Amino acid sequence: MNLFNLLRISFALLFVLLAGSSCDRASKPLPPLPLDQLPAALEKAFSKAETDTKDLAGSVAASVRAQDYAKAYPDLQNLAGKPNLSREQADVTTRGSLTVHQALQEAQEKGDAAAAQTLQYNRQNR
Repeated sequence: MNLFNLLRISFALLFVLLAGSSCDRASKPLPPLPLDQLPAALEKAFSKAETDTKDLAGSVAASVRAQDYAKAYPDLQNLAGKPNLSREQADVTTRGSLTVHQALQEAQEKGDAAAAQTLQYNRQNR
């Protein structure tokens, strides 16, 4: 009986230690990338990716350069859904999505119908 209690206490302590170590309270959300840095960041992060993933990242970079955020945003969402992204690729994709979403909101405020439609589609299909 004494051994059983010792094992039970040991497992409880181990669980608490493992659960506590997985919570990183110091981590903060990633900030958006500056819009002018996004194309270069995408090209750098995806330079060694598979061809189709690299092409999609290049398409997003070209859309951002052309200020076609309505095209860049869904492509970024598709890029984020690709399997086997590295940590850097996932970070750039996430931060880029935030950046392009902000650009879409600003474009919508200026009367851009394509931006408004993209944002509406995104809200309806979450």
